[in-house]
Amino acid sequence: MEIDRKQVSRDLKELYDRAEPSFKEFKTSEYIQTRLKEMGLTDYKTAGTGIFGTINAGKDETVALRSDMDALPFNAEKTEYRHLCGHHANMTTLLGILDNITKNRDRLKYNIRYIFQPAEELVSGSVTMIEAGCMDGVSKIFATHTTPDAELGSVALVYGGCMAGSNHFDIYFRGRATHAAMPQKGSDTVTAACEFVTSMQMAVSRLIDPTLSGLISFGMIHGGSAANILPEEVYVSGTYRHFDTEVKETIEKAIKTRLKSVEEFYGIQIELIIHDGTPPVICDRHLMDEMRQVCEETGIPVSKYDSKSMGGEDFAYYLKHAPGAFIWQGVSTGGGYHPPLHNKDYKVPDEAVYPCIMLLSGYLLKGLR
Repeated sequence: MEIDRKQVSRDLKELYDRAEPSFKEFKTSEYIQTRLKEMGLTDYKTAGTGIFGTINAGKDETVALRSDMDALPFNAEKTEYRHLCGHHANMTTLLGILDNITKNRDRLKYNIRYIFQPAEELVSGSVTMIEAGCMDGVSKIFATHTTPDAELGSVALVYGGCMAGSNHFDIYFRGRATHAAMPQKGSDTVTAACEFVTSMQMAVSRLIDPTLSGLISFGMIHGGSAANILPEEVYVSGTYRHFDTEVKETIEKAIKTRLKSVEEFYGIQIELIIHDGTPPVICDRHLMDEMRQVCEETGIPVSKYDSKSMGGEDFAYYLKHAPGAFIWQGVSTGGGYHPPLHNKDYKVPDEAVYPCIMLLSGYLLKGLR
């Protein structure tokens, strides 16, 4: 089986150049629909910018293949977007698989449901697609994603817990503003917020079973307008990650307990908002065994990387409807440091998408292993 490398390179560039925000992937969606039509796939549905369709091979089982579509802001003003998480590569991989499938329809072992999903970065796009019917009749589902933790040209197969459950939260510390030299006449919301942030690291190290995985991080702290004013309000935003319900509940209880004590000690009012999050991505072990078998039969290198990621992924919502597997493909060229996901310098070489095109094509088509 040959990969159309010129088309892969073209897709990667075209999709990278069309990087767009969540739920606004209009040019991206237009390009994908053009490519689908070039393959003779015209019987698809749209859900906003999302796209899904079925290649009916008359089989008993339907296997879904999902790619995300959205990009990340490249500047603080959010006027420029880039594929800093490599979603252009995920789309290119799926297009490459579909290209192989449409050229070998008579060899299909399953019906195929292809899903191009918007808004993964908002961890809500999958819900939109599921509500539109993309998982109806699906018996198993696969997704791919690039990673700098695996070598270029290889795949990484992580059994069981692959990506963490994720929740984001906002906290508002509110009190009475006062001169910084007279803290007793007001409320020190800055110190209150700082005390809370630093103390929460103890929740992970002291309250959670060390054999389990948990994390809490704070990405934003905003407050104040001058060095000599204790501000009326400080805003803090963060996220916590987990693979187990016990860990999730422990972190949430610790946040609420600690905030209550800070509120009472500093005499302030605190508002906590915990947003709906994603459950963890748990890969089906039987499907991962099948992926490993295909790799062995086709000579696709399997990376030694097999670690859990504390990153969140709304692919988890699909797994509530069918078992599935999330497959990493490497971008690291060796020689030391490679920029991580979400870094402004994150790059995906053309060769990075070849392994999963070969892997999933080999899995779905007869006689190609």
